[in-house]
Amino acid sequence: MKKNKTVLYIAIVGLAALFILGVAYAQDDIISLEHDIFVERERPAALFPHALHTDKAEIDCLECHHIYKDGENVWDDSEETVCTTCHTLETHDKKLPAMRAFHANCKGCHTKEGKGPLTCGECHPREK
Repeated sequence: MKKNKTVLYIAIVGLAALFILGVAYAQDDIISLEHDIFVERERPAALFPHALHTDKAEIDCLECHHIYKDGENVWDDSEETVCTTCHTLETHDKKLPAMRAFHANCKGCHTKEGKGPLTCGECHPREK
């Protein structure tokens, strides 16, 4: 009887550990698209679960990440790129302002695929 309780205890502890690790890794993947150029927000930064887009939906990195040279996207994942380096608050040099670029890219894909959030509150949830 004591042996059965020990096995049950180990199984429960093991499952709890797996659950906690799963939650921890899932939380690490949820990225807040926080950029320092957005100082006067109406809503919180959008939440972006990266693995959901890259792994589950199998979206190519080049759909979002880009550095154009001679009309070709030459970005590779070894480059550290910050969206707001080129996409600032205002239109300049034919580049979309950051907010319009994010909205066009995210909402455009969600609309085209018929998946994902489309309303303000779905992407930018207010704290409860």
